[in-house]
Amino acid sequence: MSQKVLRLPRNEAGRDFVVGDIHFKTIDLHKGLLKLGFDKTIDRVIGVGDLIDRGPGVLDGLKLLGETWFFAVQGNHEQMLINAYRENPSARYVAHGAGWWSTIADESKEMVIGKLESLPTVIEIESPRGLVGVVHADVPAGMSWVEFTRDISIPAVEEIALWGRERIKKHHREGVKGVWRVCTGHTWIPEPVRLGNVLALDCTGGGEGPLAVYCVQADTIYVEGRPVSLDQSEAVTELLDELEQALGHLKATTNANKLIESQRLSHEADELARRVNTTWQTLRSEIGESQKLLNALHGLSLLTGERREAKLEELKFKHAGTQIEGLLSRLLD
Repeated sequence: MSQKVLRLPRNEAGRDFVVGDIHFKTIDLHKGLLKLGFDKTIDRVIGVGDLIDRGPGVLDGLKLLGETWFFAVQGNHEQMLINAYRENPSARYVAHGAGWWSTIADESKEMVIGKLESLPTVIEIESPRGLVGVVHADVPAGMSWVEFTRDISIPAVEEIALWGRERIKKHHREGVKGVWRVCTGHTWIPEPVRLGNVLALDCTGGGEGPLAVYCVQADTIYVEGRPVSLDQSEAVTELLDELEQALGHLKATTNANKLIESQRLSHEADELARRVNTTWQTLRSEIGESQKLLNALHGLSLLTGERREAKLEELKFKHAGTQIEGLLSRLLD
């Protein structure tokens, strides 16, 4: 049986990558990691659950469970398979994309189930900026991270951890207190989303498309090696809060004549101020680009026939290789 909460110490040598629902899409996983320069000797990969089912890379996916650099929480797909096997080991289980299970030799099934059962429900990653939580689906609304990890063995809490969709479906933005970031999967979304300090990473649902990869140290989500633009307004607010706290600490240490400590805090405040400025400039640019796109879409809605098709192709060409191109295809094709 698994420990419910696994804590990973700070990675002093490399980086930590949290990956959305893999669903045996191991080729896409390795492609995404390769573009980010993943180094298995120092870097770590943490899956948000649902490693299994749907995808083609069954053996490679199961091999991940034995890699020293790979960690994962249990998802609802792992739970469903475990429950079905424990209820009747000889039953033919093919639900929810689990046709692969019948290809596993009977004598190997207990070993696979044992590995899946050993996965924790929650992973905590220590980082320089605070604790990063990883859970498959969600944290109950209004519950702090400390309360969540304390009560994770309560069936109602664990149910939401593995199956909850409320936060993403209703776009709740209040976040989770007592933790810096929370990474989740489970609920398919067209592109990664940030809701408060919660990052939703399942942008494929086991279907076509590249996986979302969040780098803890860079505090950035990547898709196909490219950073994904999230809600920069929230990033500015968060950085301003950090800057206010840093300036408060700097004032206190300066008043206490702690010269060395003051110099260190002054450097940190300068760095935060630089990041605030950079993020604000990015936000201004994104607002301008968003307004241009909205104007273009409004113009498109007034066109018909060949003129509409030509304008749509022009927009796709302009945004080729970006998530907007895919969004235009899904909405307007």
